[in-house]
Amino acid sequence: MKLLSLLIVILAGIPASAEPLLHDAESEAALAVGGRDDGRGTPYHVSKADNICGLDEPRQLTNPASVNYSALLSATPEIKKIAKDKIDPTSSEGITLTAKARSRVLSACESVRQSGGYCSVWKTIRRKDKRAVPDVTDAVKRLL
Repeated sequence: MKLLSLLIVILAGIPASAEPLLHDAESEAALAVGGRDDGRGTPYHVSKADNICGLDEPRQLTNPASVNYSALLSATPEIKKIAKDKIDPTSSEGITLTAKARSRVLSACESVRQSGGYCSVWKTIRRKDKRAVPDVTDAVKRLL
C-alpha cells in the first residue's frame, strides 16, 4: 500500500516531503489558535508596506510594536500648519510639509524602538494567536 501511495505521489508531481492533510479535529484546533503556520516561521500577519522602522521580514520578528500612524501624523507641527493655514496638500508646500511630518514620525518611532527594545514598529500588525502587540503611539507622540 505504501508503495502504491509513493507511486501516486511521484506521478502526481507532489514532493514526497509534502505535509499530510490534517484530520478534522486537528484542522479545527489549528484554526482556533490563529491558523496554521504559513511556512515562513512567523506568528504575525503583516504587510511589508506597513513597516515604519526596524526589521521588515516577518520571520525575523521577535518583539514588534505598533502605532496609530494617522494619529501621529496629525500630531506633527507640519500637518497642523497645513490644516491651520489651509495649505493644499498637493501643492509643493503641502508635499514638502507632509514629507517633513513623515520624517519626524519615522525618527520618533526609531527612537522609541531602540529605547524600548523593540525589533520593529508597524502601522498595522497582528499576531496569529490573537495576543496583543504592544502599542507605542503615546510614547512616540511625546517625542513629536
